[in-house]
Amino acid sequence: MTRSVSIVIWCIWAVLIAGLTVGSAPDHAAVFTRDAVASDHAAASQAGAEILAAGGNAADAAAATMLALGVVNPASSGLGGGGFALYYSAEDASLTFLDFRERAPRASTRTMFDREGPRPPGPANALSQLGGLAVGVPGEPAGIEALVQRFGRLSLDKVVAPALRLAEQGFVVSEALAAMGNVFEAQLREDPVMSTWNLEEGATLKRSSLARVLRAFAQKGAAVIYGGVIGQEMVAAVQRHGGIMTLDDLRAYRVRTRKPLEATAFGHRWVTAPPPSAGGFTMVQSLLILQEAVGEDPSYGPSLLHAMVESWKGPFLDRQRYFGDPDQVILPIARMLEASRIRRRADLVDDDRAHPASDYDMPIEWTRNQLATPDDAGTSHLCVVDGEGNVASVTTTVNLPFGARFTGGGIVLNDEMDDFASAVGAANAFELVGGARNLPGPWKRPVSTMSPTIVLSGEKPVLCIGASGGSRIVTATQQVAMNILLHDMQADEAVTAPRIHHQGFPETLRVETLAPLSSALLDALRERGHDIAPIHNVANVQAIEIEHAPTRMLHAVSDPRKGGRPAGH
Repeated sequence: MTRSVSIVIWCIWAVLIAGLTVGSAPDHAAVFTRDAVASDHAAASQAGAEILAAGGNAADAAAATMLALGVVNPASSGLGGGGFALYYSAEDASLTFLDFRERAPRASTRTMFDREGPRPPGPANALSQLGGLAVGVPGEPAGIEALVQRFGRLSLDKVVAPALRLAEQGFVVSEALAAMGNVFEAQLREDPVMSTWNLEEGATLKRSSLARVLRAFAQKGAAVIYGGVIGQEMVAAVQRHGGIMTLDDLRAYRVRTRKPLEATAFGHRWVTAPPPSAGGFTMVQSLLILQEAVGEDPSYGPSLLHAMVESWKGPFLDRQRYFGDPDQVILPIARMLEASRIRRRADLVDDDRAHPASDYDMPIEWTRNQLATPDDAGTSHLCVVDGEGNVASVTTTVNLPFGARFTGGGIVLNDEMDDFASAVGAANAFELVGGARNLPGPWKRPVSTMSPTIVLSGEKPVLCIGASGGSRIVTATQQVAMNILLHDMQADEAVTAPRIHHQGFPETLRVETLAPLSSALLDALRERGHDIAPIHNVANVQAIEIEHAPTRMLHAVSDPRKGGRPAGH
């Protein structure tokens, strides 16, 4: 991707929420005593709360919230996308990570995006972002089914019911959805389903074509999408738009259960997403570097902000050099997190000046060509805590807004192929530079930044958190979590506080204009050598802080940057 196109994408994200103001929604935070749901749309949070009231647990409620989000915010997620779920079971204090990330069609090749030609009008219009080649095999239907079957207690038809009702009866178009619809209006008009939508803020939108899918899904499960009539319609639409996905690709899709990535830092146990996410790794390494560089009890201020920025540069370089689909390549995670390597990066952080990202590039020795044995067997985040203490942290996406910007079988299809490297050294829509190990290939899962996280004190969860917003997901998640756990901020205050972002390349520290840092902090960062540039917002975080004593309190926050609202009892 060219630099000019990357700039366009940053501008799109600014426009999408240009009218939203941090703190403008007085009901974006609430305290509950029994259970809570925090998502980026009020109707979706309410869908999860409805399922909890009906006797469902955190898994059931998370699935219902995901399905509802796919109805009311098709720009961000839905059955045509995929994601990750981190689940804590209170019964045995176990943590399970479900990977329902999209994967490339079997016919994908390393050079499939090499050809260039005339591009259609509108933003985000590369081959990996718009049209059939952009579509990865969806994982969300299988992920929802797996979550309910493995951990839930309600039937799938009961879990689907709130989303089906929203699709049939309609919902009010939110400010965020209207803004996104405005940006992509010309492209949406090309699709026979999306062209019928009235995406004016305040309008009532019914989604009858999706309701048909939800009814079939409720009755027959994911099989109706992975090989049934709906799957056939989806494949026909992808191929009609120049894509290569087949019915065999759908039938071969499997959810993967993976061991979560975790580390102990700042007195807490941080459990987060493993590969194919690089987000969890980035956060874990950053926390370890920070603990080494600033000590166990850092105070909020310019020194900590500087150290945080520097701590992100090395992990983002590791992402570019080493990360790929863990089912197809061996990732040297333990080597990358060795204490000596952490100390070397912490020593650089500690000299109180900004370094070029290349200073943090510390290659490791290992067998680079070793392969793993394959097992053929737009974005939203939500948090759920139920009355029994089960916790679900889920991030789900169609990648860029409205995915590939067409529908198949009534479903908005993802453009997740843009999360692969289109070429070695090329940048994607979020300016993340791609490495050889993340080039497209048959049935590969692209590297992600999604970072669903649960933080524990001992065996007890104290925070459920995650975010949406591309490459900024992990830095936003980490900052809000540190605000709550290290700086004694209330959850509401922690989410609305100013955020910053750096990803190694470009060599720019992004600072929010929506919730700006003070001029004193900005001056202090500039004095340390940071090249500062504005960005409207740094991702959208949903969080539930869990207070166990003296009284159980669930502090649920939906980031006002996207206009969400929590629900619960």
